[in-house]
Amino acid sequence: MQGKWPMIGGTNRKRWDWFVSLALVVLLHAAFHSASHAQQCSNAKQPCRDTAPGGALLHKPNKNGHLIWTVACKGPDNQNPNVSASRLDKMCDQIGACPAAGGFGKFLKAVSGNCRSKQFDGYFGLDGMTYGILDWTANNLPRTFEFYQKRNQAKFVEVFGALNLPITNGCLDPAWVCDNNKKGNLTCDAGFHSAFALSLKNADFQKAQVDYALSQYEERLERYKSLGLQTEYGNTAMAVVGNNLVDTAVCKPAAWKAKCAGKPDEKTLVACMLEQYAKNACRGSLKGSRDRVTVINKVFADAPASTNIHPTADAIVGCSDKWGTSSN
Repeated sequence: MQGKWPMIGGTNRKRWDWFVSLALVVLLHAAFHSASHAQQCSNAKQPCRDTAPGGALLHKPNKNGHLIWTVACKGPDNQNPNVSASRLDKMCDQIGACPAAGGFGKFLKAVSGNCRSKQFDGYFGLDGMTYGILDWTANNLPRTFEFYQKRNQAKFVEVFGALNLPITNGCLDPAWVCDNNKKGNLTCDAGFHSAFALSLKNADFQKAQVDYALSQYEERLERYKSLGLQTEYGNTAMAVVGNNLVDTAVCKPAAWKAKCAGKPDEKTLVACMLEQYAKNACRGSLKGSRDRVTVINKVFADAPASTNIHPTADAIVGCSDKWGTSSN
């Protein structure tokens, strides 16, 4: 067995020490790399809504007779805090028209109603709290804050530090989020409302929304990867309709594709799949489903064919010169 393992002495000792040192460096690097990439804040579970006595939200029909969750407090200047006026978000508009933003830009434009129904600085009391360019609800707050801190930790502490939020290892406590949303505090508490509204107009918080929205866009692309679509149009369309998709057999994208088999190219195939989506009211209502398809097709009406499906956050951010501005 002599020669299988080197004697630990002289030159061999130096070689052995070098080998051990190298192995430790590799192991430590792997451990650090794994930990840094595994760390991800957990969002609050849905739904975090309740009326008295468990909470302070209201659960009443809107003008169309649909039950909705709202807060009971008055907004700034005694305005209704549960509605958000339609207005153009210039950052969204620039991103949607920017070739460098690729499919994500068109995704953003489609889900935001051509950048008029959702805004980077949007903030109102529907569902207890609704905010940002994708109309996130309170349960998304931990991950939103995670992305904001990655963009500008110092600014985050400056704005939110005085509130003594329950944050551990950079992650906002999901249970705290859920409890405070039930109570309406994430819209009605003056201190939190002031800090959050201020942050929504901060350039780094707006860019952090791009980071978060891009991660959700990529998650949806991965979900429908098995469809084998190759174009911006196909992938973006699936990412858009994947939001709140009705869970029935006729509302599965794979079922639409099978129904539309034999189309001559991907553009006509996807157009047919969207027809199936609308026909089967896969957004929950026939009108809502048709409206969503109309918006998607309008976004792509004059767009040149492209396969820029996976743009980077830096490329997207570079599409706008309006960061830090308000949509008002």
